Amino acid sequence: MNTDAIIFDIDGTLWNACSASAKGWNAGLASLGIDIQITTEQIESVAGNPYEKCVEILLPGLLAQYPTLLDTFNNYEFEAVVRSAGGTFYDGVIEGVNSLAGSHKIFLVSNCQDWYMKLFLQSSGLDSVLTGFDCHGMSGKPKSEMLSRIKNDYCLKAPIYVGDTAGDETAASLAGIDFIHVSYGFGSPSSNAVSLRSFAALLDYLNQL
Repeated sequence: MNTDAIIFDIDGTLWNACSASAKGWNAGLASLGIDIQITTEQIESVAGNPYEKCVEILLPGLLAQYPTLLDTFNNYEFEAVVRSAGGTFYDGVIEGVNSLAGSHKIFLVSNCQDWYMKLFLQSSGLDSVLTGFDCHGMSGKPKSEMLSRIKNDYCLKAPIYVGDTAGDETAASLAGIDFIHVSYGFGSPSSNAVSLRSFAALLDYLNQL
């Protein structure tokens, strides 16, 4: 059956905003008088998880000590990412997604915050070619449920989810959706999933389906 829709993850798949996010987290930590520094690499290591889980993984125990930590991080990260005009798009992403939209329905599904999704749409200019999108900050749902809802609501028969982590692969599997991994992102697949090294390679592969 021919692929009728392509659903993209954002972080590590279409762009990388981890440097700006790390700056925001560090500004938030400093504002609370916490002498800890978060690196870009640490942000990359948890990218793809819901926001609160990212904080729990990198700063275990701090949420209990600082009840305002999530709001503080969110506010400072927003300022830092907006100041940086978003993230750095991987080569060929804007042109490639626009090209694919000529023959496929295009969706975005991410565990990001709602403001982050809006900023991505503004920065990329891709909102006009999207059939739909969802994120954890909007729906509060796990990625597998967001994927399932899009599949069902839009009556998709053979969608593909494109992501960069094992978590993306698991979510696609739970939703009954085929998965393609991009190895230029932040993680590795958990099985023998198709894995492509560049967005150009991804585009060539998708155009053959």
